[in-house]
Amino acid sequence: MAPHVETLRTRVDRPTRPATTAPRPRRPGARQPARDEHGARVPDESSVPERRPPPLADHGLTLLIIFTSSALLIVALVVLAGAVDQMWILAPIMVVDFAVTAAVLVTVAKLLQDSNP
Repeated sequence: MAPHVETLRTRVDRPTRPATTAPRPRRPGARQPARDEHGARVPDESSVPERRPPPLADHGLTLLIIFTSSALLIVALVVLAGAVDQMWILAPIMVVDFAVTAAVLVTVAKLLQDSNP
């Protein structure tokens, strides 16, 4: 099989227009822009873009951080319970477990409350 040979097209030179220094003619009925005392153009209200408020913080990130940190805390407490190897350590671990579960539920409730108009 013969190798594929690609033929290139020759470059087409286009004539360039000379730059003009003359001002462009204005459209009929066009308004003259407002000028200040120094001759600088003053923007009118229609040409100034309206600023929108910045986007709100991502509240889902808060839930992710709370959930991940609570899961890591529980894992650390389980390791601690295994290291202590006593039954009395389970009571404080359960208190912390209920606290972090409540924190995750409160965060979810706040997210649900913010989504309603």
